[in-house]
Amino acid sequence: MQFAILRTQKLKSAVAVRRSMTHAFREQETPNADPSLTPDNTHFGAQSMAEGLAAFNAALPAKHRKDAVQCIEYLFTASPDAMNAKDRVAQDRYFADALDWLKGRHGDDNVVYAGIHRDETTPHMYAYVVPRDPDTGNLNCRRWLGGAKALAQMQTEFAEQVGQRHGFRRGIEHSRAQHTTIREFYGALAKPEHKHGRVSAEQITPKVIEKKMFSTITETPETVAERLTKAVQSHYAPALREAATGRLTQRKANEATQTALTKGRELEAVQKRLQSFEKAFGGLDKSDMQELVQQAAKKREERRQETERQRRVDQLADLLKRATGAALTFAQHAVAAIKAKAGQWRLVEWATVETAAWREAVQVNQQSRVSAATAVLDHSPGRVDVSPQVRAATLEKAAADDRAAGLKPTLERPSRGPSLGR
Repeated sequence: MQFAILRTQKLKSAVAVRRSMTHAFREQETPNADPSLTPDNTHFGAQSMAEGLAAFNAALPAKHRKDAVQCIEYLFTASPDAMNAKDRVAQDRYFADALDWLKGRHGDDNVVYAGIHRDETTPHMYAYVVPRDPDTGNLNCRRWLGGAKALAQMQTEFAEQVGQRHGFRRGIEHSRAQHTTIREFYGALAKPEHKHGRVSAEQITPKVIEKKMFSTITETPETVAERLTKAVQSHYAPALREAATGRLTQRKANEATQTALTKGRELEAVQKRLQSFEKAFGGLDKSDMQELVQQAAKKREERRQETERQRRVDQLADLLKRATGAALTFAQHAVAAIKAKAGQWRLVEWATVETAAWREAVQVNQQSRVSAATAVLDHSPGRVDVSPQVRAATLEKAAADDRAAGLKPTLERPSRGPSLGR
C-alpha cells in the first residue's frame, strides 16, 4: 500500500502542548526511538521545547475560552513500506511540501513549530498549529476540523495536492475504517527486534529474605510466582507492542476490504439501474429526452403548488386568531366559502372569494389596495402560481391606485415568510 497519511490531535491546554512537545524534542525517554539516530531529527523554527512553547504562547490570542482547543497537532507520513523505500532526499521533499500545504491552510504565523523524527521505525513529520480563525482572529478549531465531512475533505485535498506528486494516494473515501489517532499511530510505530527469553534455575529458586540463628526465611511460592510474572511481562512487552502493530495493520486491511466489497455491491446495483434505464430510453432521440425532462419538471411544479395550496388552507384557522386588517378579512371570506362547500376547499371558486374580500377591505373597511392585494397574494390557495414578476407588478398597480385615491401607502412585505409559491 502507498497511502499518504495525515493525522490530527486536538490539544486543549498549555499542559497538553508541553507534554506533546516533550516527546517531540526527546526531552523524555522514548522507548521506540533509537538514540543513535536522534541527531538526525530535524527541527523547523524552534530548536528546543522552551523555544517551541514560547512560539506557541506568542501565537495564542490573549483572550480565549477556557474550553477552546488551543493547538492542533498534525502528523504527516505514509505507509511504512512506501515511506522507507524512499531515500532521505525524497522523504525530505515530501515533508517540505506537506509543511507548505499546512502553512497555506492555516497561515505561516499560526504554524508555530514542526519537526521530523527519523529515529523511529517510520520517518514522520509533526507540526503544531494554533487554530486561529482568519476572519476573527479567535481560536476556532471547528473551522478546521469541524465534523466528518470537513475531515474527509482535508484528507482528499492533502492527498491530491501533496501525496500524489510523491507517489502516494488517498485512503478509501467513505471507508468504514476507524480513524487512527496520533497516539494510536505512535504506539504502532514501535517494532523492536525481539528474542525469546529463558527462565533460569536461579530465578525459580526462592530468594532468602532473612537469616536467623536456627532458621532461614525464604520467599513464599506466591512471591516467587509474582516475581517471575513481572519478569516475563517486562521481557515480552516489546513483543506485545509489535503484535499491536500487526493488529492495527490487520484491522485497517480488513476494514479496507470490507469497504471495497461494499463499494463493489453498490456499483453493481447502479450498473443494473443504468441498464434498466437504457432499455427504457434506448430508442429515444434528443428531442424525446428533452420532452421527458420538461414533463418531469412540470410534474414537480404541480406537486409543489398542491403542497402550497394545502398549507394555505391549513393556516386559515390560525389567521382568524392572529391576523388583522385585510389579511383577517380575506381569512373570514375564505373560511366561510370552505364551510359552504362542506370542507371541500378544492371546489371553492377562489377568484370569487378574492374579489369579495378585496371589496370589503377597500370599499367597506377603507383599507389600502396594497394591503388587500398583499393579503390575497399571500394567503389565497388560488394564487400559488403567481410569479415574483407578476406579484411585483400587481403591488405596483395597487400602490398607484392608492395614490390616485389620495392615499400614500408603501409597498407591503408579505405578512409571512416567503411561501413555496413565490
